[in-house]
Amino acid sequence: MEKLMKLRFLWLTGLFLLSMHSRASLQVFPTKIKLSTRTKVATVTIRNKSTFKTTYKLSAVYYKQSFDGQMMKVEDPGSSGHSIIEFLRFSPRRITLAPNDEQVVRFMVRKTASLSTGDYRAHIRFEPIKKEDESGSGRDNLVMMKIDARIAINVPIIYTHGNVDGKVDLKNFSISKNKDGNYFNVVMKKEGAIFPFGTFKVFRVGDKKEEMVAIVNGVSSYIPERRFTFKMEDFKERSGVYEIRFYENEFAKQPVAKDSFKL
Repeated sequence: MEKLMKLRFLWLTGLFLLSMHSRASLQVFPTKIKLSTRTKVATVTIRNKSTFKTTYKLSAVYYKQSFDGQMMKVEDPGSSGHSIIEFLRFSPRRITLAPNDEQVVRFMVRKTASLSTGDYRAHIRFEPIKKEDESGSGRDNLVMMKIDARIAINVPIIYTHGNVDGKVDLKNFSISKNKDGNYFNVVMKKEGAIFPFGTFKVFRVGDKKEEMVAIVNGVSSYIPERRFTFKMEDFKERSGVYEIRFYENEFAKQPVAKDSFKL
């Protein structure tokens, strides 16, 4: 169990942070919002984990994804971007929380009957815009506000309209090494109007048993073909066959796609 815990690391492509300090100061659960034709309402709970009374602004934004997974904010993704922002409603949009307080945010989609079958997406941006230290001076508060302007959490929201057909494939799986350590690389290819989101697991496959050597949660792809590269913590290089599997979530039994590589 201890070894498995060491293997676990979360790549937040879905829930990506613009500052590592956000993890400690703001807690968001769940880390993905999933809506569909049958389930048009969802909730998210946010908790202020800092020691300051903080005001957060919530907004819906759209990010374009590159082949290597870089995310760039765009104002108008066009119809081909399958943005859900126009049909999305949520409340409240501004929240003030004392330390350790929490708030439930409600999300829903409306007037989606005209949409074509497929997945639609956006990100919900949780941005702290004001911190208040009741024991501090006004000057201290101003400094904190300037710092927090660079801190935000972005949570993906996916709406599935109708019965969506799609396919996911993995290819070009490999394990490489450089001065910083070992990495695995793989390309995900998708077909159809779907946005895959889930978990990578890497196994060393033997004749009688297999051993999991890496796990990555929060994997997502919004483009037809995307390359992933992840560092493998505590990996001991051994010859043999390695297999990467993509699952809908960490606890799913059957993989959606897989690929293998001989080291």
